[in-house]
Parts: sequence; C-alpha cells; structure tokens
Amino acid sequence: MGQFILAVIATIFLKLLWDVYKEQTQNKKDTRTAQKGGQVIDLSNAWIDLEDMPYNQRDYLLTGKELALYNLLQDAIAVDSYVVLPRVRLADFIIASPEARNRIEYANRIKERSADILICEASNLTPVAVVIFEAETESKKKQLSDQFTRKVCDAVGLPCLSLKSATPPSLSELKTALKKAGLHI
Repeated sequence: MGQFILAVIATIFLKLLWDVYKEQTQNKKDTRTAQKGGQVIDLSNAWIDLEDMPYNQRDYLLTGKELALYNLLQDAIAVDSYVVLPRVRLADFIIASPEARNRIEYANRIKERSADILICEASNLTPVAVVIFEAETESKKKQLSDQFTRKVCDAVGLPCLSLKSATPPSLSELKTALKKAGLHI
C-alpha cells in the first residue's frame, strides 16, 4: 500500500515537472499569426491583430468650453516667452523621487493623470504652471483626480490654477491670476 501511494505521488510530481517544461518551451517558440493572417504582437499577454485595429480618431482634443478657456489663456499670455500645451500627462513633466517608498506606485499614479493645460517657457519648455478645468457637474472621480493633481503640483512647487468652464474669468482676471502664479506677462 505504501509503495502504491509513493508511486502516485511520484507520478503527480513528474506530471507537474512535464507541464512546467512544456509551458517554458512553448513560450519560447510561440509565434502565432492572426486568424486573418496578419502579424500579431503581444502586449501584456493579450494578442492583438495588427490587420484589424479597433481605434478611431477623436473629432477634437478639447471640448467646446475647454477650447474657449484654452483660447482665453492664449490671449492672456500673448507673449512669445510662453507656450500653452493642452492635455499633458503628469508623468511627462513630473517624476517620482528615487528615494520615495513605493516609488513605482507613485509613478503609476502620475502616469494615469494629466494636466488640462501646461504652460511652459517657450525657450526650453520648462513647466511654469498647470491649469485645471473645473466643470459644474464633475464626477467624484474627476474631483479626486484634480485634488491629487493640485497636491502633486504643490509638492514640486509648480503653481496650479483652477478655471471654471461654466463661468470663465475675464481676460484681466486671468492675467492677474497668471501674474500671481509667477508668469511675466
């Protein structure tokens, strides 16, 4: 009876080893093609058919109200020393400190978020201010994201302005706010 149990355990162990070996060798030789014959790429173990990409171009980058605020910012700055960039990911101009605990988690959080507007010096594209558009009927998720963006900007010493899209400021009010943020306009 003891020999039978030992034989069953040995068989199970050998089967597990065989399965691991097959999986390892198959991953090295995995050269699949799509059903339609197109080349396939692997992104996080999700097979993508390059012949049938499910993407569409958006009609516009900013909504109508956001575009109006963007144009107002362009008019307020109106000098060649600054450039106004819409929809820039925080990770493109802010990095997580290398000494931070959970650095990867902090880096992932800024990868997920973007500044509605980033104002940079035109000569070297150094960020000088962030602008967040606030809507009257923002979701709780958007409000929390905006709050996080403000805290990150405060942490790195980057001024963060909030503009309400429903009641945009006048040109003179916006210029005053930009001057308070440190812009020389």
